[in-house]
Amino acid sequence: MGQGKQPPGNLLLQELSELATLIRSNESINRLEILLSDYLVCMVSASESKSGAISPLNDDGILGRGAWMALQSNCGDRDDLDWSVGTHPGSVIWSTIISICLLREKARNNFLLSAQAGYRTSASMGNFLGVDHRSKWHVTGTAGSFAAASAASVSFNYSQEVHQRALQLAGANIGGSALAPREREGASAFNRSAATTLGITAAMAARAGAIAVENLWEGPYGILRNFSVSESPLGAALIADGVSTASLRLFPVTGFAQSSVLATARLAERNFDHLEALNIDLAGSAISLLDGSRGGFWWDVRAAVSAAWASKDPTNLYPNDEFLDRISLAAAELPLGAVRISIKTSSGNDSETIYSPPGNEFNNPQETKWREIKWRAMAGERLSEIVEVSRALIGGQNTMELWERVRGLVAKQ
Repeated sequence: MGQGKQPPGNLLLQELSELATLIRSNESINRLEILLSDYLVCMVSASESKSGAISPLNDDGILGRGAWMALQSNCGDRDDLDWSVGTHPGSVIWSTIISICLLREKARNNFLLSAQAGYRTSASMGNFLGVDHRSKWHVTGTAGSFAAASAASVSFNYSQEVHQRALQLAGANIGGSALAPREREGASAFNRSAATTLGITAAMAARAGAIAVENLWEGPYGILRNFSVSESPLGAALIADGVSTASLRLFPVTGFAQSSVLATARLAERNFDHLEALNIDLAGSAISLLDGSRGGFWWDVRAAVSAAWASKDPTNLYPNDEFLDRISLAAAELPLGAVRISIKTSSGNDSETIYSPPGNEFNNPQETKWREIKWRAMAGERLSEIVEVSRALIGGQNTMELWERVRGLVAKQ
């Protein structure tokens, strides 16, 4: 690297703190409305479940509330995800923004812009950190911390210089063990919470004049080495809007099995004869997560596929062991989230391959139907209010009455 040339990571942080380059399309705005509704659905579902107990965090200022909301939004493991970088952006970004807006009225004027900045930073940083990083770290905890710092900086209307310093402060403190999601027992929810509080703290500390690490990326102690990042030149592909790649988890099973239950339901719909054998081909890295050894039905792809074969409906998955002894699992050269299901029935063979998991096509009529089924099941009678509130917030409305409705949706009643 020539003298005076900035590391690609620094250039990326500079770009991410420049709001003029944000994509502001109608499609992006419409997608954000759906992503926000999905987040609020998860919050309402958590508040009405046994696990949604009132927490002292909720009354402990912006940081406490943000931490609590990030924990709650993952309750049930249904929050959004970005398959392109392997992160769950919404639980961090919306928790950051709403926790700030509930206590800082001026921040409400930047609601939409904060969300756009947060999703862009999440996807761009996840992309920059790369595949090797994802194999060792929980990207929701690492890229999510940068995303929260961006969302908070824009919410507070900080300058580009302060915003960039907030990203640097967050970067020097990122973490999030990959052990949490691999245990499949819910520990990864706290990684969302930690990312949220780190990002908010970084933004407020930057505004207070906290000194950031200058050489964040390189050397024996830099992010590139310590977090398994391969240095690469900064290019246009590293700046991703994040909104277009965010997906919903439409079916009541782990995200890694969404394609499996959909492919199975499709096969079951067109094959009525006796099932003799069913094989699930998945990426090798997914098999250890989905073998059913931990996490119960939610993480057992064979059990989920058995349920989908019985119901012929990926939204209707209840434990059904009838077909388990005929289902096998094998590793294949497939991307994470993809699947190939092969079956043998009394009348012949059939197969179904899905490369891109469902949940990203927000305007697809079938996915819209599945989305509404999920939301109705999780939010019940409060769904209409959630949709109204989301539309109003993304549309730029800003009244005390609206924010009291938001408070009612995200707080235990």
